[in-house]
Amino acid sequence: MSIGFFFNTMYNVVDSFYAGQISTEALAAMALSFPVFFIIIAVSEGIARGASALIANAIGAGDRSKEFVLSGQVYSLGLVCAAGVTAIGWFLAEPLFSLLGASGDYLRLALSYIKPLFLGAVFFLLSSMSNAILLAHGDSKTFGRVLVIGFFANLVVDPWFLYGGFGLPAMGMAGIAWATVSIQAVGGFYLLSVVVRRGYLVNGLLTHLAPKLRVYCEILKQGIPTSFNMMSVALGFFVTTYYLKFYGEAAVAAFGIGTRIEQIVLLPAIGLSSAIVSIVGQNNGAGEMSRVRECISLCTRYGFVLIVTASVLMFIFAAPLVKIFTDDPDVIEIGKEYVRIVTFIQWAYVAGFIYIGCLQALKRPMYGFVESIVRKILLPLPIFYTVVVVLDVNLASFWWSSIAINAAMAVVTILYVRSILRRLPSK
Repeated sequence: MSIGFFFNTMYNVVDSFYAGQISTEALAAMALSFPVFFIIIAVSEGIARGASALIANAIGAGDRSKEFVLSGQVYSLGLVCAAGVTAIGWFLAEPLFSLLGASGDYLRLALSYIKPLFLGAVFFLLSSMSNAILLAHGDSKTFGRVLVIGFFANLVVDPWFLYGGFGLPAMGMAGIAWATVSIQAVGGFYLLSVVVRRGYLVNGLLTHLAPKLRVYCEILKQGIPTSFNMMSVALGFFVTTYYLKFYGEAAVAAFGIGTRIEQIVLLPAIGLSSAIVSIVGQNNGAGEMSRVRECISLCTRYGFVLIVTASVLMFIFAAPLVKIFTDDPDVIEIGKEYVRIVTFIQWAYVAGFIYIGCLQALKRPMYGFVESIVRKILLPLPIFYTVVVVLDVNLASFWWSSIAINAAMAVVTILYVRSILRRLPSK
């Protein structure tokens, strides 16, 4: 999973690179679009992780009938959610961007990038739902291979759609988005074919598309908290970007670059959290609580060793990493400072990924939602207002205020999940 996510992150790096070739304004527009685009990811991944946890528990309990019903209904629910995301996103993107201070060419570039992504939301959902089923069965390799191939395809398709050629007109910023939609469509249908070939859908997909509200509710009960957890990340980006506008477009662009770099560093933790959903879910369904604890302990140790190593490298090579994306000296200077400061908080993100993934597998998803709302919205709103508007601090102090919020919530998460694990049956 980590290898696959690495190439998926590098896929985003390629997108950012080509946006930077257009202009610094285009790079800032992509950074501005990220939280809106993340809504698609939040819906698809939230429902997928919820469904994967339920399917894994059913596999562990030996309940084949429930496994097949859940596997079929997740596609039906995914189609409904994709239609809703497309409709809502299409009409709300412009007012949201305007609220964040975008206007003129800045707004036009952001809209030209985000609208194709909303039109292709169904393909993101298709990929996520198929991967949910495969992951519940312990298969992380198939999706990983799709992400790797998608990266290499993007190296060809991105510049083709951006600059045109071979009968295709130059699409500019929109071409970067259409390249992503095209690659997602191919990957989504391939993953679906794998699920069908392996017999994880009894009697085929069409048999299971008729909505079963009881099953929908069961999946949504697990998936909605996770979706809102991830959406709160997008809302957190909105909050951060809103206050970054007081420091200029270069700060917004640097923040976008910095988050791309953080994604690369956090890949091992993301992979471990995905593994937890499958392994802890199956063992929880089978009542093997000692193995649940063993899995969490191992993942925590491995995660912290990996992230400390990656954070040191991230601090040392901050400037060269930022220069990959832009040659704007102002963005490079701000981005370098941001990257070095956030190396001190990567451990907190690792703890969050692993422990909240554990709660998802144990069918306790609500804490992740509450934690993310507090960490990304309820605390930043008053704290950022105070430090930016009231105290008028410099940009570095703004970054450090964000670090303090994340560190405090990480400690709370660690203490809470450990208390849950202590109360589990001893078997």
